[in-house]
Amino acid sequence: MNQPCSVELLFDKCQVGQSSYGEYYLYAVRNGDGQTEYSFFAPTEVHDKLKDLKKGDRAKLLKRAEQRGSKIITVYEVEVEKAQQTVSAPPLATGNTDNFYQLMLESCRDAVKIQNELGGLMDAKSVAVTLFIARSRVPANGYGGSNAL
Repeated sequence: MNQPCSVELLFDKCQVGQSSYGEYYLYAVRNGDGQTEYSFFAPTEVHDKLKDLKKGDRAKLLKRAEQRGSKIITVYEVEVEKAQQTVSAPPLATGNTDNFYQLMLESCRDAVKIQNELGGLMDAKSVAVTLFIARSRVPANGYGGSNAL
C-alpha cells in the first residue's frame, strides 16, 4: 500500500477464470529485483492496462487508499514502462567495393547489437565510430603492426 512496485510479466496472456466473486485475472509476474516470482490477481482496472502487454514487458503498480466522502476506497495506478526499442540495420547495399564502406557497415551493425545486448546503456553511434576507427587501423593480415592499437 502506497509504495510503487515494479513488475515484469512472465507470460503473454493472463489466466482468466470465474469464481464466486466474479471474473478474475491471474498474472504471473517477477518483482523489480528480478528474483521473486508472484501470482498477481489483478483488479479489472489494472487488467485493462496490462492486458495488451507481452512477456518481458514491465509496469509500475501503486495501490493507494483514497477517501471519497465517508468511504475509503482502493485506487490503483499503473504506469507501463517503455520497452527498449531494438534498432536493426538495413540490408547490405550491393555494388560498392570500398573497404571503408564495408567496415563502417559492419561496425554499425555490431554497435547496434552491443546496444541491444546492454539494454541501451551504450550509444550505438559512438560505439560504431570507435569500432570503425579500430578496425580501419588493423592491417589486412589482422596482426598488429605500427598502426595497430
